[in-house]
Amino acid sequence: MSKKINFDFSTFRSGLLMGMADAVPGVSGGTIALILGIYNKLIFSLSEFLNFFKDRFPSKKYPDFFNSFQFLVTLGIGMLVSYYVITKVLVGSEGEEGLLLKSSTAPFIFALFFGLVLSSVKEPWQRVEDRTFSRYVLCIIGFILVLLYTNLSLDNEGGNLLLIASGALALTAMLLPGISGALVLLTLGQYTVVANAVHDSEFSIIFYFLCGGLLGLFTFVPFMNFMLINYRQDVMSVLTGLMIGSLATLWPWKESYDTKGVSPNLGLNEVFENFEILSIVGVTFFGFLGFGLYLALKSLEKETN
Repeated sequence: MSKKINFDFSTFRSGLLMGMADAVPGVSGGTIALILGIYNKLIFSLSEFLNFFKDRFPSKKYPDFFNSFQFLVTLGIGMLVSYYVITKVLVGSEGEEGLLLKSSTAPFIFALFFGLVLSSVKEPWQRVEDRTFSRYVLCIIGFILVLLYTNLSLDNEGGNLLLIASGALALTAMLLPGISGALVLLTLGQYTVVANAVHDSEFSIIFYFLCGGLLGLFTFVPFMNFMLINYRQDVMSVLTGLMIGSLATLWPWKESYDTKGVSPNLGLNEVFENFEILSIVGVTFFGFLGFGLYLALKSLEKETN
């Protein structure tokens, strides 16, 4: 029985937005999926896709596989297009720094996404109906995990093995609201390596990175699918903590904006010492624009539903 392939623009648009988020260290495509109301569908579709191969192509599961495949391909194309364009703007090219690497423009970018994530923290928490003491503890654990991770300083020498590890960790992180795949790559010293490989069509780097990504998907997605089905409110509690913790990474004012690692944040006193008042006001305004972006995404969620 043949199935007609339909192009769903709303899914493609969701992919564009997720790819945009995944290009920014500190923001996760999973956060955008949660805001848009497609997070569960994303995890379940990935699970259906993987199970179809694990179960050796059962014919009775073909309709579910086809629907999942169509959704994931459309979403993935949107993510790739957006990631390519956004990293080109944010990272730049050899000899020309992107907006995220310049101290004159980077605070505005970080502020926009700081406002977006701050506004969307309530998304997973409002799905926790029974807010027990243990779920508050899970939220705190998620928060602490992000803070501990962002303070890691890892060796970025490892060749192809490091690329495989980066792919496994980064593509898994992209599925978790609050854990940024770009932040993982930044910590491992692979952020510009992968972005430039995409721009310059360096297929050997992309190949090893995707191999790691597939490894991460085959191990993480079944686990996440199981947890969402059986421990949904516990998962949402942890995701809330992860998103709160990611705000530290998105703090707009930092000591530097290079790609050698996660730069320490500046305190308010240092901000007023190192930045002009007009610049501070402008960055704060972009933070409020992030709240406006959140409202716009919520309107898209209603339209999609």
